[in-house]
Amino acid sequence: MRKNISRYLGVFVLLLFSFYYTDKAVEIVKRNDPVMKSILEVEEKYKVSSVSAIIDGDTIVPGLNGVEVDVDESYKKMKKVNGYYESMLTLKEVVPDDSVLRSYDKFIVKGNGYKSDVALVVKVNNANYLEKAYQIFLDKNATATFFMDGTIIEDKMNLIEKMAGDGFELENFGYNDTYQESMFSWTNNMLYSITNKEPLFCYSEYNNYDILKLCSRNEMYTIRPTIVVKSSPFYSVKNNLQEGSIISLSLTQETIKELPTILSYIKQKGYQLVTLEEVISEAREVEK
Repeated sequence: MRKNISRYLGVFVLLLFSFYYTDKAVEIVKRNDPVMKSILEVEEKYKVSSVSAIIDGDTIVPGLNGVEVDVDESYKKMKKVNGYYESMLTLKEVVPDDSVLRSYDKFIVKGNGYKSDVALVVKVNNANYLEKAYQIFLDKNATATFFMDGTIIEDKMNLIEKMAGDGFELENFGYNDTYQESMFSWTNNMLYSITNKEPLFCYSEYNNYDILKLCSRNEMYTIRPTIVVKSSPFYSVKNNLQEGSIISLSLTQETIKELPTILSYIKQKGYQLVTLEEVISEAREVEK
């Protein structure tokens, strides 16, 4: 019995060494291939370093992905045509060491300042002006992120389904004006059933650690807006607008009146109106 075990163990060890040296031999051959050598020669030319997110205590501002040549994928493609062609290089993004993607325990206080993106956040804890706001965004060909109270979601399911279909981002604004642990999953599940998309964000206007902990446990990000509009919506936006701004608006009569002007102004200044998911994205356009 022991002899059999020893024999099988010896065969297993020999197989391991065989696979190891076979892989090493394949790698050596590949590295000496003229196609691979050509790819490696231009690798540095296309490399762009990533930019880490800015972390300050409990807050974070997104960074920017880097870029590098996907050596193995490029090699596979070129070997199919048996030659090196620079136009066939495949590039891939490289996530920074400090990334917003892994930071559920931080307040996101601004979007990506390396792009000309701006996100409008609309707080919805009553439905008085919801349809009007939705129509203004449609008329202006603009998008936004709507934080919806659970009671509004229950009452306006058809409207919310239409908004989701038109590309608006719908997020959890708690239930009865507060984030209750007992109702948090219920609100998330309602949104998912309507939009077929998992909610990503919670909302707080100050460092509310109860909200942060609740959302972090559910692997959701907590937003603390860059600009919180309390009055004079147009001038509040005009005087504080910058790349990556996360602008919070309440659904009031004053906001509805000035919303078309706000949207036109943001676009005239060369900014792109995007959702929260887009404004915090660290993705970089990969071009050869």
